[in-house]
Amino acid sequence: MNVPSVKLRDDDILLCSYAKSGTHWMSEICRMLIHGRTDIEVKPKLAFMLELKPQETLDKEPSPRLLNTHYRFDRLPTDLKTKKTKIIYIRRNPQDFVVSFYYHTLKLHQPYEYEGEFKDYFGLFLDGKVDYGSWFDFVKDWEKIIAENPDVPILDCTYEDLKEDPIREIRRVADFLGVERNENLFRSIAESCNIDIMRARFKGHFKFREDGEKTFCRKGETGDWKNLFTVATNERFDQIYKQRMVDSKLKFKFTI
Repeated sequence: MNVPSVKLRDDDILLCSYAKSGTHWMSEICRMLIHGRTDIEVKPKLAFMLELKPQETLDKEPSPRLLNTHYRFDRLPTDLKTKKTKIIYIRRNPQDFVVSFYYHTLKLHQPYEYEGEFKDYFGLFLDGKVDYGSWFDFVKDWEKIIAENPDVPILDCTYEDLKEDPIREIRRVADFLGVERNENLFRSIAESCNIDIMRARFKGHFKFREDGEKTFCRKGETGDWKNLFTVATNERFDQIYKQRMVDSKLKFKFTI
């Protein structure tokens, strides 16, 4: 799909993130807020992913459409220049992200066919030789876009904030989307979108290697990077992070 040419609607909602940063989680939250209930049909985010679906498929979706992509801002639909599309951008601390992406790559034998150890994958991550390129460039690009375009409706969210206080963050999303919902629904959505229920809801919707866990949702935790990072890995990460993010004001919570 040629994403820049995708035709948008004024009431579209676009979820943007680097992969493995909580897009499925946020997608479920938004869908429940839009419908005003939690007993909604199971629809993985892949069903509304700009880089995977043709225009005619997207056109069949009723408004308001909840679309998503892992592309950088400069590769998003050019319609954003004229439409009133709201963007929810979600980011995750890079240490947890790279651990999650490593296990994701192992489980999806097709198309990756990856058999390496974490230390090998970590090197690929640092060099930007993973899906969607450099994580550092991605988050800094979005940081710049948000800072320089205050007129563009973008809600900046983090995986860690959503984990720390889901009801508060769900309320923020509802306010941003302009949907009037009550606290009971916020609590119900938080409960319905916890990792155990999400894992059960999406089980069987993705193809994994035969010896892998049959679920797209893994742990849904923060701080899991400590289980794979050695002292040497952490020291190398800290050094690279300081170099690559020296001109960034972004703050990430590495433990909560």
